[in-house]
This record gives sequence, C-alpha cells and structure tokens, in this order.
Amino acid sequence: MPRIPRRRRWWLLAVAVVLAAVTAYGNYALIVGQDERVDVLVLVRGIGWGQQISDADLGVAKAVPDQPLASIPAVDRDRVVGQVARSTLPPGTLLAASQFTAQPVPGPGERLVGLAVKPGHLPARGLSAGDLVQVIAVMNSPGTDASQTAESPSAPFRARVLGVGPPDSTGGVTVDVVVGVDASAAATNAAAGQVVVVQLGPGA
Repeated sequence: MPRIPRRRRWWLLAVAVVLAAVTAYGNYALIVGQDERVDVLVLVRGIGWGQQISDADLGVAKAVPDQPLASIPAVDRDRVVGQVARSTLPPGTLLAASQFTAQPVPGPGERLVGLAVKPGHLPARGLSAGDLVQVIAVMNSPGTDASQTAESPSAPFRARVLGVGPPDSTGGVTVDVVVGVDASAAATNAAAGQVVVVQLGPGA
C-alpha cells in the first residue's frame, strides 16, 4: 500500500519558540534587575527611640533603589553614625533619612529625669524606649521614711520613656523619662518620692 505522508504539526514548533523566548526574556530581566541593585544600610541590631546609632549597629544589604523609601547608600555610613533614632527600630530595618535626626535627646526645652519605680507601680510587661506615659506621684505609706517623700504630691504629668535600668534587690527599677520644661518642676518633685507610671496608648 502507498505510504501516507505525516502531517507536520507547525503549531507545536511555534509554541516551543514562544516558550523559549519567554524564558530567555525572564532570565535577562532577572540579570538586569540584579545588576541594578545597590549597597544600602540596614540595622543589624535593634535600637530604641533617642538612642545614638553606632557603627556596630549598621550592616550592608543589596536592594533595588526605591525613591519613596529613600534608602541610604552604604557609602553614606559615616553620615549616619552618631545620628539619633526618631523611633524604635528593629533589626533588619532598611534605613531611611526620615528615621533618624541629628537632634540629641533631651532636646532644647526638655529635661531628662530618673524616676525610682517600685514593683507593681508600672506595667508588668515593662516599658520600652519611646513609650508615652503618665507619671502620678503618690504619698509613702505610713511607717516609711518621710524624708524620701515630697511635701505634697505633684500633679500628674506626661513623659516619654528613654530607657529602663536593671532591677535592684527589691525589684524596683529606674525609669529615665524626657519631659518638657513646663513639667520639669513636677518631674523633679515626683522623683523625690514614689510614683506610679501608666503607659498611654496612641492618641491619648
């Protein structure tokens, strides 16, 4: 019997060509994208609000330049060292210019006050740098040393936590707070006695 010629499936060949072209373009785009990445600064360890950024806090990562983020090139490392964090920043944060300032803490018109806080007079989960708190002075209980208490409790005032010291033998801690000049007298008066520190939520 005569041999029937096979029909060529040209559409399969066309599909193969298209897939090869797409794959080649994807590889090209990936290589080009990697070539566009630049060295930028990241945090290798967390820092708190008001803390100075040291050289040991900084690391380098590859990233594609993004105008909205305004990342900091690694060559500007010396410009970032010594700056002050404007908020609490966790490790791995890609640094942007809006996250730090040259303004030290405390700044103009502010005061730094240390408050001795007894166990039970602050939140059980503790306080972190940058927390907004209200400080309420309380009278010592009967039988305590009256010389450690102010003549009269000062009015409550708001402050920003800068740091918390390690607990002492009684479990008490020293909380460093930053207050405005208008509250400095109340803060100084409260530091002479006992206080209760209440953490405030956003917008409080």
